[in-house]
Amino acid sequence: MELPALTCCTWHMDGDVGVLTLNRPDRLNAIANTDIDELDRVIMRAGKEPSVRAMVITGAGRGFCSGADVKEWAAHADADEESWPAKMHRTIARLYWLPIPVIAAVNGVAAGSGFDIALTADMRFGSTAARFGQVYAQRGICPDAGGSYLLPRIVGEARAAELIYTGRIIDADEALRIGVLSEVVEPERLMERALEQARIFAAGPTVAIGEAKRNIRAGHTLSIEEALRNEQRGARICVPTEDKAEGLAAAIEKRRPVFVGR
Repeated sequence: MELPALTCCTWHMDGDVGVLTLNRPDRLNAIANTDIDELDRVIMRAGKEPSVRAMVITGAGRGFCSGADVKEWAAHADADEESWPAKMHRTIARLYWLPIPVIAAVNGVAAGSGFDIALTADMRFGSTAARFGQVYAQRGICPDAGGSYLLPRIVGEARAAELIYTGRIIDADEALRIGVLSEVVEPERLMERALEQARIFAAGPTVAIGEAKRNIRAGHTLSIEEALRNEQRGARICVPTEDKAEGLAAAIEKRRPVFVGR
């Protein structure tokens, strides 16, 4: 996937896995208003590019993402469609619904909207240096990048309320214990482990995984009947794919399937 020159992030392909690195290490990868459109374009392209079958998102330097750039807090309060929150909402929603598996490799601090970016991922791996905080309350505001929606679905409503109301910072071990992280590894192994898992996902039936992900996401607000209808629709989409035919042939021939993502 070729992209024009990027300023706030970098992108490269590792086989079928796209690696998006937030790249403002001098600001702990804080996100300025002018950065969001660039991030949004990369995420949108990744979701439409057949060669990208999984994605890893991480941060450069010693932080994952410290959230909104505090130098822009005045603009942060605006409510028009070009304000930081409005633009970030579009990007968070796009990342949440991306039809490929996404893994967050959290290498350091993930605070505010940086925490929320990590929460949109399907899985999160953290280094021992990872730290997480819904720090909005400490700034006198409520979560504004999806945290009040995403965090309760991962850790439960009561625990999410405590973390959001206090803005308390948690370390990697606590994040693992409450379900924010799937695994904690030493810093030097973080990307290796995240890419290892991403490659497993990328080798799978991409269309079927995308449909499963959509149904998992949508299931939060559906009745069981509506969820079952979504699964039926997803199954119909998978039936004519090459990967479905390969999966069935492999089962009959008692071998491992080799999926191509179509």
